[in-house]
Amino acid sequence: MKKMYFLLLLTGSILAFNQHSIAQKEPLTSKTATKDKGYTVLNPGELIVIYKYAHLAHSPKETEKYAPTYFFTSNASDVLQPLTKSNLKKAFPNNHPFHDALDATIKEDKELINYDNFHKMYKVSWILKQHS
Repeated sequence: MKKMYFLLLLTGSILAFNQHSIAQKEPLTSKTATKDKGYTVLNPGELIVIYKYAHLAHSPKETEKYAPTYFFTSNASDVLQPLTKSNLKKAFPNNHPFHDALDATIKEDKELINYDNFHKMYKVSWILKQHS
C-alpha cells in the first residue's frame, strides 16, 4: 500500500511540475530564436521572415528523425509561428488575394520553403509581394 501511495504521489508531483514548466514557457520570438538554439534566418529583411530550426543534438543516423522545421514571423508579430498555409493566412487575415494565390500556387505546406531562383527569393515571399 505504501508503494502505491508513493507512486501516486510521485506521479502527481511530476505532472504538476510539467504543467508548471509548460505554463512558464515564453513564446519564441525573433530575438530569442538564435543560432545557438539551432535557428537560422533564411531571408532577413523580407515581409515574411523564414526561420529554419535544425535539431543540434543527434547522431548522423537520426537525421531523418530530426528533419528541419520551419517557422516565420511577419511585420504584425515578432512571435515565431510554424510555417503553414493556415498560419500565413492568419498572419495576413485581410489579404484575400494573397490567400487565393497561396491556394492556387502551393498545394502542400512542405512547398512553402521552395526558393524561386528567378526572383531570388522564397516563393511565399514573392507571392505576398505580388499581392500586397
